[in-house]
Amino acid sequence: MQIITSDNKWLSYIINNRAVQHLSYWILFVLFFAYAWGTYDANYLKTIKVELINLPVKIFLVYTVIYYLYPRLLFKRKVWLFLCAFVLIVSFTAILQRIIDNLVIVEYFFPNWEKAPTFSFSQIVRSAVNLGSVLMLPMTVKTMEYLAKIQQHEQILQREKLEAELIFLKNQVQPHFLFNTLNSLYSLILKKSDQSLDVILKLSDLLRYMLYETTSTRVDLTKEIDCIKSYLDLEKIRYGNRIDLSLNIWGDISTNRIAPMIILPFIENAFKHSTKGFDGQAWITIEIGLKNKNLVLKIENSVPDSSSDQDSIVGGIGLQTVKRRLSLIYPESHDLKIESTEESYNVHLNLKLQ
Repeated sequence: MQIITSDNKWLSYIINNRAVQHLSYWILFVLFFAYAWGTYDANYLKTIKVELINLPVKIFLVYTVIYYLYPRLLFKRKVWLFLCAFVLIVSFTAILQRIIDNLVIVEYFFPNWEKAPTFSFSQIVRSAVNLGSVLMLPMTVKTMEYLAKIQQHEQILQREKLEAELIFLKNQVQPHFLFNTLNSLYSLILKKSDQSLDVILKLSDLLRYMLYETTSTRVDLTKEIDCIKSYLDLEKIRYGNRIDLSLNIWGDISTNRIAPMIILPFIENAFKHSTKGFDGQAWITIEIGLKNKNLVLKIENSVPDSSSDQDSIVGGIGLQTVKRRLSLIYPESHDLKIESTEESYNVHLNLKLQ
């Protein structure tokens, strides 16, 4: 059992060594009870000898309970079988204790004492109760160790579950984003536009980022913003002058890191819904700022008159996915507000970066 963590490796090794811990327990146990029982005549050497004679029975009891009954019965939730076996082993060692008391302890160390019957029920119960003192601490420690392992195991399972869910959610974002980008490329190819080559180059940059950078739990904020800029360049090529796009970046973004593909789905959502069924001019304003490790993201986009289905605006695979990722990665460190009116759709995200 690990008791301390220390920079001194030798000290930590000695104190946390299982053999040292067990030996220390038995030494302290013998000394404590030798002192407790020896106070009546101040003959502590005699009571040490008595405790040493009784020690093998107590060691047998303790290690049988914590290394046999615990793992084979109690930890496997065979509670009633454990209780029966526990009562039997305590009764057996209590009888052994009574035999040693009458044949050795009283005979050689306390000859003036009156001997009680060896197999007296009351004396056996009394011995069993006395044996509880040696069992109390080891059983408590073993139970605490077991509960700590269960808690640690549950934490590992929970962490693995969250990691698997995050991977799944991130993989949802990327195909969704690529699908929309490929649609843009397809439309340009159909028009035989020379800009299709630029789209392919930009798309290759985005693919490189998503394949090699987003495998980490955190990426440099500068790389995430470069990815956003590449995406905006793609959408500019796609829509041309039909969208009035404004991007404002402020603050020192060079020394911070962020979970990958957190910002982009909000921007993609703005393009998706500002251009849904529009036949005129759309507009999108994006602000990304950083102050004291607090990221501020503000996105506002126009809503075409023909887009009256607000549920479709609020919904969407990418947006719902990134909301879930925010709740998992930044559970107590983000504030997301989404508002929609007849004329505009607004996203305001405050994110405390670690």
